[in-house]
Amino acid sequence: MKKVLIITYYWPPSGGIGVQRWLQFSKNLPDNNWRPIIFTAKNANYPIVDEMLLNQVPDDIEKHSVRAPEPNNIISLLHKKGNKSKSLYKLQQQSSVNTSPLKKLMWAIRGNFFIPDARMFWIKRSFKYLDTYLSGHNVDAIISTGPPHSAHLIAKKIHEKYQIPWISDFRDPWTSMDYLKQMNLTKFALKKHEKLEKAVLKESTNVMVVGKTIQKEFKEKYDINSSIVYNGYNGSDLDRDPVQLDTKFSIVHTGSFLHHRNCDDLWLCLSEMVKKSEHFANDLEIKLVGNVAPFVKESLENHDLTRFTTFIAHVDHINAKRIQRSAQLLLLPIDRIENAEFVLTGKLFEYLQAKRPILCIGPSHGDAADIIRSCSAGSIIDFGDTNLIKQVLIEKHEKFRNQNNECNSIDIDQYSYSELTKKVVDLLNKSIHD
Repeated sequence: MKKVLIITYYWPPSGGIGVQRWLQFSKNLPDNNWRPIIFTAKNANYPIVDEMLLNQVPDDIEKHSVRAPEPNNIISLLHKKGNKSKSLYKLQQQSSVNTSPLKKLMWAIRGNFFIPDARMFWIKRSFKYLDTYLSGHNVDAIISTGPPHSAHLIAKKIHEKYQIPWISDFRDPWTSMDYLKQMNLTKFALKKHEKLEKAVLKESTNVMVVGKTIQKEFKEKYDINSSIVYNGYNGSDLDRDPVQLDTKFSIVHTGSFLHHRNCDDLWLCLSEMVKKSEHFANDLEIKLVGNVAPFVKESLENHDLTRFTTFIAHVDHINAKRIQRSAQLLLLPIDRIENAEFVLTGKLFEYLQAKRPILCIGPSHGDAADIIRSCSAGSIIDFGDTNLIKQVLIEKHEKFRNQNNECNSIDIDQYSYSELTKKVVDLLNKSIHD
């Protein structure tokens, strides 16, 4: 069996949707004649922790890790209340809304001095550890996944020394990522980011991306060909469990509801509809599962919707999927950022698995919209189109009252991780024969 070294910062007990990609690929690779060897951070600062995910890690998987200084732990000390993960989360939420001068300074320092990211101190120690490991163990290929893009720089150093085929996996863009613009980068810092990005892309044996827009950007900017391997969903026993739909007209969002995903247009429409219709007001429930930014809570309160809203603190991944399957509508707000077309969260694919109608608010020609449309999985509404939002809500509520609010989606099997792993394997086999 061939062996692949996977360099990933996020690994159980990291929670959230980001960890799922390489956890699931790692579980499926042995069935395709590739044995994963995981390399991760020993003292990682995870915004969300889900101890239940440790149960999904195969007992026989080989894992290595090293400690490294974590600047985010220092950031967390700025907050006196809450645990570290929640404190860091608060700072992230406030990165562009009414942020104090101290926090703005911290973000500027992070962006201009911690390049490519706050995990830069992981690079040197990781290379030293892996250099020793590889001097006595053979691997056939390397995969690095970012962000954090420090993972790519670890792989780059190993690739340069050992000439092992290397696939760089981009779950998000690098220099075009919206948060870099919030960090007030100097020209020098931006050029350094671009130089590192170009070096990683040019030196990788192959490049893997999660969507068409990132693929197009890399082609236009660096003339780099890349392979799309989407995020996906993990088949589980939940698929065979009976589904009990919510008795309320529930609009459900699972995961972190960040300030730049705030759905002010939706809240406006809902507030008007509950005033007009007693039936709608009696039926409505907004269910937000996971961390919700203060800015979003304030927006709900401003529209007098707090009384219709249920806030559920972070739940483990399995229970989040159960909540998704019981929803009347699954809310997928796309980040209101300059390059919103890029946004292709892993949440979308779990929503597809849930087989409940999706309400996506974002670019009608973005990557997420294209997938929802091709799978007939829900409604896509552009930012600001309140007329269409009301039209869809009225239609779905009527179906709810008639007990006919179904989702007849198609072609979603292609997004199961068992199918997607075959694409990873094809790219691995191609890389070792290039």
